[in-house]
Amino acid sequence: MIKSSEKLFRWGPIDSALLPLSYPMLASFDMMQELFGISWPESLIVYDKDKAIWILENKEVAETGKRFMENIILPDNERKIFYELWQERVDNLLKIQSGVDRQKLADLSNEDLINLIKDWDKAYLDFWAVGMTAELINYPLESKLKNILKPHFSDERDMNEAFAILSTPDEMSFYKEEEADLMRISSLKSKKEALKQHQEKYFWIYNNYLEAKFLNVKYFEDQIKHTTSKDAEMFLEEIHDYQENVKKDKEKYTKNLKLSEEEAKVVSLLNDFIIFQDVRKKYNLIAGHYLEEFLKAISKRVNISTRDLKWLLPEEIEDIFNKDQKERVNKRKHLAVFSIKNGGMDIFTQNKASKIEQEFNKAEFEKSVNLQGTVACTGKNRYFRGIAKIIQSPKEGNKLKQGDILVATMTTPDFVACMKRAGAIVTDIGGVTCHAAVVSREFGTPCIVGTGNATKNIKDGDILELHNLRGTVKIVGS
Repeated sequence: MIKSSEKLFRWGPIDSALLPLSYPMLASFDMMQELFGISWPESLIVYDKDKAIWILENKEVAETGKRFMENIILPDNERKIFYELWQERVDNLLKIQSGVDRQKLADLSNEDLINLIKDWDKAYLDFWAVGMTAELINYPLESKLKNILKPHFSDERDMNEAFAILSTPDEMSFYKEEEADLMRISSLKSKKEALKQHQEKYFWIYNNYLEAKFLNVKYFEDQIKHTTSKDAEMFLEEIHDYQENVKKDKEKYTKNLKLSEEEAKVVSLLNDFIIFQDVRKKYNLIAGHYLEEFLKAISKRVNISTRDLKWLLPEEIEDIFNKDQKERVNKRKHLAVFSIKNGGMDIFTQNKASKIEQEFNKAEFEKSVNLQGTVACTGKNRYFRGIAKIIQSPKEGNKLKQGDILVATMTTPDFVACMKRAGAIVTDIGGVTCHAAVVSREFGTPCIVGTGNATKNIKDGDILELHNLRGTVKIVGS
């Protein structure tokens, strides 16, 4: 088991139940090892009620990521094979999901329903065995780009600005694509059919690892209820200008810095794999809808709620009609800890789980009014001052007022609604490829990620000052 005394890498806490997160969890070890000869290091995943946190030893993550980058991504032939494998896995998942769309789950026998779920489970796990490499690729690419840039700048602020620009992807995220599509619809005289098609394309956009939200046509209609043609035109012009400016700025820095072919390749790869991570997120959220539909169909047959079924593993769902799973559900749904590595997994509940959670929840930080992170987006000004609001779940998003500083452990797709109101964003974890970084750049919102412990040092109502070029966050009042 990993040691709590080591410097730890933490992903989360996020809103999550066991089953939705178990697919990337299970695919990250033996399956990835079989494909690439490299897998994620030994991990602990703590599920506490409706929250989950993934814990690893920081050193192991860094070493594993570096090996993956050097062995699988930097060599052109290996990377070509990687891309082909990814596309094959995505296509297979989409094909199976298209088949599910043609089924009426309620009419299937128990056996046929389980067989359909088994086919989907395999395709989804196969998808994740490639998809879970995204972070292993992006962390070392970020580090490599920083090392490339350091000799070119005497002032850290200038280097951070160059790093933020060169790590900005030249394609829009699916959130921004959805918003742009909706703005185009707002300019139409007759919107009914276009909104229906839009809903069918994007109904899944606010899904997460805890629940799947099926957005109806009215939801999207309400988003543009007060949008004028001029508003839509300005928004679409801003998007066009944003993409053009990103390309020009990146070309300018690449040329002025006289980056070698190999150095420019790192910039290009980081761009590609930030997009890869966003595409993975999109397909993951879509898959969440199908998982939810399967569980609804099962729930009606076994007298276990859809939410409670989410405390089982895929193989246990597949065996749901042969074995009573209620005892497992009851043991896990309040607290469960999974210790997993290549070759096996241990599951702890009740007292043992509680002891492990307490050990890894010990304070690992010093109280400070000065925090240091990575510049993800500089915004329009070098400094930003505002009132902090700690948002640990999108459900708390309403307490964030326009212009407040959103402070979170990390952000996920369902944070986007409140991120639009944020004057600035600060996170505990993440780099320039994380969700908060990508979205903040598209909004032009100052963002500093990877501070380590902002949510522990900062309180609601604290006045923060962000230095958007140094990556510093200072508590200046309360």
